[in-house]
Amino acid sequence: MRSPRTRRAVTWLLALALLALTGCASGEKLSRKEKGDRAFERGDWPQAIDEYRLYLDAGGGGAETMVAQFQLARSYFENEDFPTAAVEFEIYQRNYPRSDSLEAAAYYEAQCWVRQSLPYDRDQSPTEQAIRKLEAFLLDYPASPYREPARQSILELSEKLARKALATARLYRRLRRPEAARIYYEKLLREHPTSAYLPEALFELLEIQTDAEDWEAARRTYERLQGEYPGSDSARRAQELLPELR
Repeated sequence: MRSPRTRRAVTWLLALALLALTGCASGEKLSRKEKGDRAFERGDWPQAIDEYRLYLDAGGGGAETMVAQFQLARSYFENEDFPTAAVEFEIYQRNYPRSDSLEAAAYYEAQCWVRQSLPYDRDQSPTEQAIRKLEAFLLDYPASPYREPARQSILELSEKLARKALATARLYRRLRRPEAARIYYEKLLREHPTSAYLPEALFELLEIQTDAEDWEAARRTYERLQGEYPGSDSARRAQELLPELR
């Protein structure tokens, strides 16, 4: 016959085992999406990605699947896997064109490209794509609460492209290829008319035009520089370069 102490020990062991089983059963009741939601809430992006991916791969449909797709894209974004996040946000927009989150998905997709933009002296294809996506977003959602951040991003990215064009023009000048340099100066002036680099670009273009004795073009460039940036250092230098055009 067991002693009272032994019976109490057995009772505690059974209780602990029951709690453990109850805990396991409770965990098993969570769907993949619910597990993904919990991982998302605590900022465990890799776990959230795994759970949402398994949930979506299992098939299904309806509102829960729509939410899971959006959260999967957000998880990739927060995990800084921007190329994959861009694809997932694009899938979301294509599969759920009537969703209330369509506007947010479009903005996040554009931001994925913004985050992939490289320094000005490297490939600017992601920068150009980011600008295209942001401009499309503003056309589709002109009253969006994201419109000001989107416009600011366009300005910053455009300035990066302007700096790239200026650096390329200067490179061609160093290589003694003034006609190629002239193409990039004119590209900067044409495509980035509000850039802070315009006074420098105008002055350096003016130097190329005067070296080539293209006086008609030089006069137009000079007058634009003096008219639009009269107090700039570039305008002052132009006066010293071409006093006869004053």
